[in-house]
Amino acid sequence: MNPLEQIKIIQEEARTRVSEEKSSYPIRIFVGNATCENAAGAESVYKELQAIKKEEKLDQLYIGQTGCSGRCDREPIVQVFVENRIPTKYCEMTPDKIRKVIKDHVQNKKIIKEWTL
Repeated sequence: MNPLEQIKIIQEEARTRVSEEKSSYPIRIFVGNATCENAAGAESVYKELQAIKKEEKLDQLYIGQTGCSGRCDREPIVQVFVENRIPTKYCEMTPDKIRKVIKDHVQNKKIIKEWTL
């Protein structure tokens, strides 16, 4: 097996491990991480999510980042996946808004419709 084939196998194994790890969490939240999302404040939303996870001891929560969602006019965008519920995208997120999303959507199962995309 040549080195390029070995690299492709290693890459595929890594993709599978990451995918399996993410899917093992019942709650997954992804914050946009494209250049324009970061310029719109996505980094502060991401950091706030990390703080909330630690404060609230939300061990069942996976926090990740994702690429461009194609809606620069509505950024930062946060995607919320809760097991057995419809995925939701929230737009124009701020640290204060993400706290409310955790409380209302994740903990109390109430989507904040006026903030959805």
